[in-house]
Amino acid sequence: MVASSNLARRAKKGNIVEKFIASLLSLFITLDPIGTIPFYISYIKKFTEEKKNKVLFISISICFIIGFLFLYFGEFLFRYLKISFSDFLIASGIILLIFSITEFIGASQFKVEEEFAIVPLAIPLLAGPAFLTTILISKKFYGTEITLLCIFLNMIFAYIILFYAQKISNAIGKIGIKGLIKILSLFLAALGIKFIREGIDQIIKY
Repeated sequence: MVASSNLARRAKKGNIVEKFIASLLSLFITLDPIGTIPFYISYIKKFTEEKKNKVLFISISICFIIGFLFLYFGEFLFRYLKISFSDFLIASGIILLIFSITEFIGASQFKVEEEFAIVPLAIPLLAGPAFLTTILISKKFYGTEITLLCIFLNMIFAYIILFYAQKISNAIGKIGIKGLIKILSLFLAALGIKFIREGIDQIIKY
């Protein structure tokens, strides 16, 4: 009995770890701080260090607040609009697929606005449609607590990556960054197809 109980606890722990890793990676890929580096560097090159730090802090804070609100109130919005989770899975899968393709071929474009900390850095470079849709999917599959923790950790990762954006860019080079973007885009495309498939499966079952 003791051995069986230990095995059950280990299996449950392993399941939680798997959910955490899956949520963390899917949110990191759609947040895409690495892909944001070229845009970020080009936008802040004329800023003072003080202004760079201020802009980055505001952007990451806003991004976290948006993610937090979407995590807890996104489903309410769906109920109000009478959108099923299957509909959302398919739609978000299509968005992720399109987003990954535009990132892969380098066709994504963002307009510079005066309030750079909010637009375009926080929205849509970081907290874009792909990231927001992945939050709700992560909540459904992996739970609210795990998703919230992963959102918070990804904000920390994004802050660190963008804080050292120039050094990372110099170390990896433009070719290296483009290569990483394309690799992440492939994983994102696979994730989008997975969501579409699961959405269709749910419609067929119910």
